[in-house]
Amino acid sequence: MRVGKRVLHVSSALSEPPRVRPRALPKGADLNTGARGKSRDALLEEQAQQAAKSAALGSRYDPIEAEKYFNLRTLDVWRRDMQISVPFTTFLGQVLLDFQRGVEKANRPRRAKEFMELIANLGPAFIKAGQALSSRPDLLPPEYLQELQKLQDRLPPFPNEVAFKIIEDQLGMKLQDIFERVEPEPVAAASIGQVYKAYLKTGEAVAIKVQRPECEEVIALDIYILRELSGTLSQMIKLLRRDLDLRSVVEEFGKLIYEEIDYLQEARNAERFAELYGNNPDIYVPKIFWRFSSRKVLVMEWVEGVRLTSPLVSEKDKTRLVRAMVQCSLQQMLEKGFFHADPHGGNLLATSDGKLVYLDFGMMSEVEPYQRYGILEAVIHMVNRDFNSLCKLYVRLGFIPPGTDVQPIEDALTKALPDVLGSSVDTFNIKNVIGELGDVMYKFPFNLPPYYTAIVRCLGVLEGLAIQVDGKFRIINDAYPYIASRVLTDSQLQDALEYMVLTRERKVRWQRLENLLQSASDFDEWDLSQASRLFIDFLFSEENEQVRENMVRPSPSLSPPSSFSFLPPSPPFLHSSRPRSSSSPPSIPILLCPSSTSSLHANPAPSQLLTSLPGGRPD
Repeated sequence: MRVGKRVLHVSSALSEPPRVRPRALPKGADLNTGARGKSRDALLEEQAQQAAKSAALGSRYDPIEAEKYFNLRTLDVWRRDMQISVPFTTFLGQVLLDFQRGVEKANRPRRAKEFMELIANLGPAFIKAGQALSSRPDLLPPEYLQELQKLQDRLPPFPNEVAFKIIEDQLGMKLQDIFERVEPEPVAAASIGQVYKAYLKTGEAVAIKVQRPECEEVIALDIYILRELSGTLSQMIKLLRRDLDLRSVVEEFGKLIYEEIDYLQEARNAERFAELYGNNPDIYVPKIFWRFSSRKVLVMEWVEGVRLTSPLVSEKDKTRLVRAMVQCSLQQMLEKGFFHADPHGGNLLATSDGKLVYLDFGMMSEVEPYQRYGILEAVIHMVNRDFNSLCKLYVRLGFIPPGTDVQPIEDALTKALPDVLGSSVDTFNIKNVIGELGDVMYKFPFNLPPYYTAIVRCLGVLEGLAIQVDGKFRIINDAYPYIASRVLTDSQLQDALEYMVLTRERKVRWQRLENLLQSASDFDEWDLSQASRLFIDFLFSEENEQVRENMVRPSPSLSPPSSFSFLPPSPPFLHSSRPRSSSSPPSIPILLCPSSTSSLHANPAPSQLLTSLPGGRPD
């Protein structure tokens, strides 16, 4: 789109902070005294400090530049250090005493509440850090996670005159030259900024998001101090649990929060989100007004809507929008890899025309392709209760250090998860699974990457929101059909398919295949023709000659169920290991789908596809 290109060009020009270079003294100024009566050295020092500040508080977190900047501000650092380190070390000292007295577990609920209150009183950076920690079962015990989930990112609004001055300073325009009217009361106020409803000169209703004064510097200072304290805190935590590289945790958090406080980055996130998911007829993303946006001010379209739980939303629309929310979230996390990491009730609205509106694109996360496939495999292993393979996957993904003895972890998972998973996908509850997995991850040497914790938090929030709308809702009921469909239709997941449907002796697990197909058929966009092509490629690959042999002579225990239409007794091509030409598929009656699956037969064309391949025959 031409408009999109122009917008991106403008945003890239605005996204980088200007570099401050020493300026020449005004013409006629004394060499030793500047235009304002300051000495030349004082002016150069002031400019150097401004350059250091711009680097330290830039749009991207740079711990080295932050260190240079705050090393020159020792008094400010010392004051804030005392405000942070005293309550933290006092709290950790109390926990250490609990351990020594053997009462740590008994006192843990009380300490967890104290920890949450400590975090809440330390300002925006700590509130955000606490929210991030609430999905880190590898770092904190369950009691702490539960308390941190209660953290509310709400603060009293700051004065209008301050907010309006920030808008004018950032945009270089008078308020009355931009807006026809600005509502006098903020509609929301949080730790980083607050939001006003306003009207442009064109009459368009907009939302103005204004950053709190000095927010960048306060957050940068807190991240700097936390990084400096990380060594000492890691040693204290080591006494409680195990080795932990807290500095890397702080630096990763620094990167995330710096992105969140850059409103131009949020605007780019919103446009990318709209580009990826805006073609969904159920989803709506407000447009950005780039001309009136900067790093500290964001102006976007105002969309009228209510929360999904509102009585103004019909039960029919609630059910449809919750399903749209879940399907869109699965696409975000497992297909496109760019997802909204903060989908709470206030960031998702229902419009009067039945659309789901996404708001607030400050907290976004990305998942690389190999990570997406890993998550899909992890769910498959959990549903099939294959915890040995799950542990190996965790090692491969870097969740568990290489060389770790995974047998105790496998035993712990086997003990922790049976009641959660039960015997069917219907009983799979995300909240319970997260809790049970969290217990295991806290006891063993797990190190969870940011994308994983973001997904865990996102899934928990989504299911919680959906349950408010429908008490019987389980996110896995929508997620597993999608996952099954991906396994059967994505060529990159052939290893996962092989694991699921073949034994070690290369024999087909017919019951698993039937269950997988049944689940996949419940997905709205299930592509049976693609599954057919991939299965044929899979079956007739050179390495699967043994599979073909076993299909000719199946063992009684692994024979296909009567619900499957199958191959003739012993077709000669099954014995051939010669690669099949992609341009001339074999004339064979291959069936992937159980003939009794009613949901497949509801769509005649797909249900007959595999029986009508060249040379095929119906049941």
